Amino acid sequence: MKLVFWIFSLMSIVMSPKASTEGTLYITVENVKKSQGKIMLAVYEEEENFLSEIIYRGVHQEVTQSGEVKVEIADLPYGTYAISLYHDVNSNEELDTNFMKIPKEPYGFSNNARGMFGPPKFKDAQFTFSKTEQEIRIEIK
Repeated sequence: MKLVFWIFSLMSIVMSPKASTEGTLYITVENVKKSQGKIMLAVYEEEENFLSEIIYRGVHQEVTQSGEVKVEIADLPYGTYAISLYHDVNSNEELDTNFMKIPKEPYGFSNNARGMFGPPKFKDAQFTFSKTEQEIRIEIK
C-alpha cells in the first residue's frame, strides 16, 4: 500500500505544471508631450552592455496620444534588468543630440534614474522582474 501511495505522489509531482519563469512586463511611459513619433525602448540584462548597442530586447511603440504611452514586453524571463528609452519625435530612429551630445529628444530610464553629468549607472536603473505580470512607470524628460 505504501508503494502505491509513493508512486502516485511521485506522478503528481512529475505531472504538475511547471512554475512560470517568464512573464509580461508593462511599461507606462509618462510625460509624453507630443502625439507623434515612436517610443524606442532597450532592455539591458548586463551592466557591461548598459547603453551600448548590445541590448537584450528592443521594442518600438508608435505614439498616438500625448500623456501616457503603454509598452508591453511579453515572454520576458525573470531576472534583473535596466531599461533606457527615448521619444523619437521625428521617427528617424536616432536619439537626436546637440553639439555637446546632450539629448534634444525626451528620454528616461527605469527607476527614473538620472546621472549627475551624463547617464545613470546600471545599478541605479536596475530592477528585478519576477512576476507573471509586472508594471513599471518611467517618466521622460
